[in-house]
Formats: sequence, structure tokens, C-alpha cells
Amino acid sequence: MRRLYYYLFPFLILSELAACTGRSTVGERRVSAAVHAPTGHTPFNLPSLLGCTIDQVRQKLGSPLETTKQELGPEPTEVQKRTPASENWSNTFKSKGTTFIVNFSANTRKVHDIIVLGNDEDELMKRSNLTLTALNYIVVPVLNPENTSQVLGVRMIPRG
Repeated sequence: MRRLYYYLFPFLILSELAACTGRSTVGERRVSAAVHAPTGHTPFNLPSLLGCTIDQVRQKLGSPLETTKQELGPEPTEVQKRTPASENWSNTFKSKGTTFIVNFSANTRKVHDIIVLGNDEDELMKRSNLTLTALNYIVVPVLNPENTSQVLGVRMIPRG
């Protein structure tokens, strides 16, 4: 009998560890699967935009949804360029059924980060070809400031 425990104990410990490695509980996954059924979005390789300028992003994703007629258009006005806001300008794109917000410096054209909008982190990660173990970027959730348990999207931030 002691021998049985000798072999069974490591197995139980390993199975407990395996059960605790997920980011969410089984109950949360069930609710997530029921509430957020997979949508038929085509995958997009978001890491391919790393290191791109906003001009290169526009070549790949098309024109931003903002128009020049809006107060906060695709580019800051000359007056807006003289303010700190021009260092963190945003363009919104829709590509392959997914909405992206690209934050960039209007002066240097360098992209700071890209947000993928949606409420299911796992689905957004798959749809955008993102991984939590990448060496060249990090992924963080974008939470609703009024309800921090609600996810609004995921943000990809280049490292370095």
C-alpha cells in the first residue's frame, strides 16, 4: 500500500500544478465560451507591424477611419502639432473584421503601441497572432476604467 502512495503522490502533485497554470478558472472559461462565441474573424499577423511607422501601417491596413473633417483627424493640425498631444496621436483601422487603434508620435511617425478591440482576450490573441512569450513585444489587457473586470481589448507594446 505504501508503494501505491509512493507512485500516486507525485502524480497528484503534478496534476494539481497543471490545473493551476491557467489564467482563468474552468467556470470563467465556460462563461466566456457561452457569452463570447467565436466570431468568424480572419486572423491578422499583428506582430508583422512591429517597427513600422504610421505610414507603413497605413499602407498595410488602409486608410484610418478618422477623417480630416473631424477635430481629431488622422493627422494633427498645425496648432495641435505644437501641443504634447501630437506625441501620442491615434488612428483607428478596421481590417479583416477586426478593429485596431494605433498610437503613434505625429512628429517622429513612430508607432508606440497597437490595441485590438474586443472582450475575449484569448480570441483577440488568436485573431491577432499574439503570444505572451514573445521576445520583441509584450501584451497587456486594456480594461474598462469604470469596471476593471471588463476587458475592452489587448495592447501590443514593442519591447526596447
